[in-house]
Amino acid sequence: MKRGAALALALGLAGCGGSSLSTSQLRARATRICDVAQRRADRIPTPTMPSGGPSYLRLGIGVLAPEVRQLRALPAPDDLAGEYRGALDAVRDETSALRASLKRLRAGDDPVLAIKMLQQKLAPLEQSADLAWAKLAIPSCMDR
Repeated sequence: MKRGAALALALGLAGCGGSSLSTSQLRARATRICDVAQRRADRIPTPTMPSGGPSYLRLGIGVLAPEVRQLRALPAPDDLAGEYRGALDAVRDETSALRASLKRLRAGDDPVLAIKMLQQKLAPLEQSADLAWAKLAIPSCMDR
């Protein structure tokens, strides 16, 4: 390959990963990711006993963590980047709260108290994320 052609190819390839998505592309791709995650979450059975809490949280984390990673990989357009980052940070914080509760449950904390604490922690995070997703016009990523 000639030197000029190789340089042009290298510059072209370097530019491929660095550009952001258009607004419609971001919305479409984020919607697909969130729809898949929601379908996976819907298959997690709700525990009927407090002893089922750790398994429920573990399975929920198993849905949320990959969703956040996939959403973070989407390069938002500049005009949406701040709001998008805020939504992702809130969902990441939700996942962290779930992990912390799972850790407490595994350490022997009272399941009823641990879940109440988790609900109190999650409420403002979910509200923040939902507001951001609504502003971004990506309703499928909102908590249901």
